[in-house]
Amino acid sequence: MELNDVKQAYIDKMKSRLYGLLREREKGGQWEKFLDTILIELEGYKEEQKTINFYLLYSKLAACRYLSFKYYRKTIFECMNLFDRIDV
Repeated sequence: MELNDVKQAYIDKMKSRLYGLLREREKGGQWEKFLDTILIELEGYKEEQKTINFYLLYSKLAACRYLSFKYYRKTIFECMNLFDRIDV
């Protein structure tokens, strides 16, 4: 498997996790725990990987805890799109 394939698989996995986060909140589950695990994983990125798009992604995800569902849903989809633009 080539490096680009691995990167794309990771991006797809993270997008799936974000969508799962959305579904978990819709059904009233423990979405905050899932959000925390995603944020913890992002903390592990190397400093040189932390571009402006990374910081946008991280900030938007961190703010999700405080958003009404309408804005939460919109923000999750924005974050899914941001994953295409960060260096993983």
